[in-house]
Amino acid sequence: MDSSEYIKKRIQSLTEDSEEIRDLSPVTNDFDSWSALKLILHSAAVNMYTNVLESNDYFQDLFYIDALAGSGVSTYGDDDLCFLGSPIIAAKVAQEPFRKMYLIELDEEKADALEKRMQYIFDNHTDAQEPEDWTVIRGDANEELPKVARDISDVQDGGFNYYCFIDNQELNVKWNAIEALTPKPWGDLLINLPTASGIGRNATRRPVPEELNKFYCMDLNKEDLPQTDVRPKMKALYEKCLAQNGRSVQRVTNVDANVGSYEYDLLYATRETDGGSGYIRVIQYVRDFIEDVHAGDVDNFLDVIHDDQSSFTQYLPESDIDEEVPDEEVSDQTSIGDFTK
Repeated sequence: MDSSEYIKKRIQSLTEDSEEIRDLSPVTNDFDSWSALKLILHSAAVNMYTNVLESNDYFQDLFYIDALAGSGVSTYGDDDLCFLGSPIIAAKVAQEPFRKMYLIELDEEKADALEKRMQYIFDNHTDAQEPEDWTVIRGDANEELPKVARDISDVQDGGFNYYCFIDNQELNVKWNAIEALTPKPWGDLLINLPTASGIGRNATRRPVPEELNKFYCMDLNKEDLPQTDVRPKMKALYEKCLAQNGRSVQRVTNVDANVGSYEYDLLYATRETDGGSGYIRVIQYVRDFIEDVHAGDVDNFLDVIHDDQSSFTQYLPESDIDEEVPDEEVSDQTSIGDFTK
């Protein structure tokens, strides 16, 4: 599959069957159109992660964690447009089923809607990869993630790894919860860093609010934080936290809608391996596409989502990665190399 077709499939995964799945419950998440960009990267990350790691002989079990799982469907504007939520996308784009999916949601109504929708897609959609086990956990991710880490250690049979999506809207998942996932069980993280909202508006306050301190791995009052243009510094400090946490291989995708405070950074973080993380080049390619799209206006972005060919093509990166993009089926790819145990 060539790179442009791969990107197309990632975009299509956001809306495929979304209206049918939305109709199962009146409960949805509210969505800004620009928020869909993170789901494109999420779709690519899950797809490549399951393709490459499932092909590695060491890994017997792969797990999926969604720390802020939502209702399974998000609506934009007057409900004319809806997107699938991250857990449903993960189930539909995975190349092999996860051993177990942990879907954490604090809001009871959203958790109920998500459970209903997940059961529906596993019962009725052959493209959804049903894991051996899955659970919707009703609770605060800061309290539940340490329990998930312990459960993974109990469930796994041999070599194992996990993919964890943390879609922060504000300063939702604190550093202690992320640290609970490390050093073992090992896994990859895709974290939505609320650069403008939760971070940007708090980083210039003195003393730094405790809520922001807890979001990082350090006391920010001891850091030399600028009073203006603080976002690059705050992003770098969070990357430093992840690197110290054993995830030194990182790719950052910036989404800036140029509408005041609407900006976020998606951080994909994994650890260094003996053979290198082969699928990082695909993550980087999708990142370049997303950053080109966000530079356009909303109409152009919606054209991309609605599969307008001319709009779509203009945002494709000049580079190509055909040799590393898999077909939509399990391949023999092992470029991720052997993980140290």
